[in-house]
Amino acid sequence: MLKRATISDVAQKASVSIATVSRVLNKASNVRPTLQRRVLEAAAELNFRPDSLAQGMRSNKTGVIGVVVPNLQNPLSSEAIVGIEEELTRLGYTQFLANSRYDRLREEKILKEFSRRRVDGIIAILDRDDDPAAIAQLRELSMPLVLLEREVGSEFDSVRTDQIAGTYRATRYLLSLGHRDIALVTVPSNNMSGRYRLQGYENALADAAIPIRNELIRMQGYTRGYALDASYSILSARDRPSALIVSGGMLAGVLEASRQLNLVIPDDLSLISLGDTELAGLMRPGITAIRYDWAETGRVAARRVVDRLNGDRSEASRFIVPYEFIRRESCLDLA
Repeated sequence: MLKRATISDVAQKASVSIATVSRVLNKASNVRPTLQRRVLEAAAELNFRPDSLAQGMRSNKTGVIGVVVPNLQNPLSSEAIVGIEEELTRLGYTQFLANSRYDRLREEKILKEFSRRRVDGIIAILDRDDDPAAIAQLRELSMPLVLLEREVGSEFDSVRTDQIAGTYRATRYLLSLGHRDIALVTVPSNNMSGRYRLQGYENALADAAIPIRNELIRMQGYTRGYALDASYSILSARDRPSALIVSGGMLAGVLEASRQLNLVIPDDLSLISLGDTELAGLMRPGITAIRYDWAETGRVAARRVVDRLNGDRSEASRFIVPYEFIRRESCLDLA
């Protein structure tokens, strides 16, 4: 095997000191252009590659951001991860990605592993953001933290989509078409997304003076299977709703329940997805959706954590990424 070139080899070939090579590789400003060029040419000729682990140990930085999400299969979370990766790469960082699977014990171990591996910062979509144990662990972290689609008081930077306004818009749209019995199937209220979606839904009904029917609200799960069971229960009732609003990651479950009950969209059921997934666009008829720019939330979170690493010591900030209303053919006009 060929011997790997070392920094000493580069220094010898360029006829400079090891300290000069180190300054050039670390892009120090106090190196003459001629010396810089000589060192870089020597490094290229020797095919020299810096040892990133050793560099990290010396500089106390790893160039790695830990990213934890609760469900890698959720298409909306996947979009956020793409945005995070794109922006971190542009900024010279890599990501260490982990999936908590909505398991608090697994999430706890992941955060401990991030600390053990000394990642420079963390971007996290928590299992839930109202868990005292989780909040206590976040407070003990020694590196910058940015929450994505979660909020914990005003202690930590957070980036989120505008779930209140988006769900309000979806509900008001259905109300404008003459629907009065509108169901909501979404994620639990023990995290920000669920709380804010419920708030937007209830605000829209209240503004229209429509009583809230608690039996039309299901918020106890995250999966397609849960959505299938929840929507089947709602839609098989004698006084079933004429419309339903569902989380984008759970849309397939509602569509399957509709199929099993022989309900035609939009003739028998009007449907809106909170999150514009590929499925919503490919369905026929197309599913009207609230489109959240999840990739942009990831990019904003990545920029924020790097800003903190670069010395930003301002108070914790909340960033809200706006939504788009995508009108397709899944809502029937009853007016």
